[in-house]
Amino acid sequence: MEGGVFVKALVHVDREDLTAMNIALSNIENLLEAATGAEVAVVANGNAVIFFTQHAPSHVKERLTALAARGVKFYICNNSLRAHGIDHGELLPFAEVVPAGIVKILELQSAGYLYVKP
Repeated sequence: MEGGVFVKALVHVDREDLTAMNIALSNIENLLEAATGAEVAVVANGNAVIFFTQHAPSHVKERLTALAARGVKFYICNNSLRAHGIDHGELLPFAEVVPAGIVKILELQSAGYLYVKP
């Protein structure tokens, strides 16, 4: 943003939709380029938790890893992991498991993060 305005963004992903995931990742990359000092948190629940495992497409894992290196935080819903039979050991190393994605969304919004749903 102009003048280095500080922004906190919460990006919510909940579908196993590669197009939607790529849009979300592009939105994050563009935000980090345009807004100096931006903080970005991603909350994944529902079917989207699949993208945060070792089984995700390699280009998605590469983009996620690069974003994690830039300070993006990734919160993964434990309820969704359980529903999909995904063990925590299958997650990418930077993925942080939270008890319930919906609760994390509300916590981040209460902390001033603006909700984005690509």
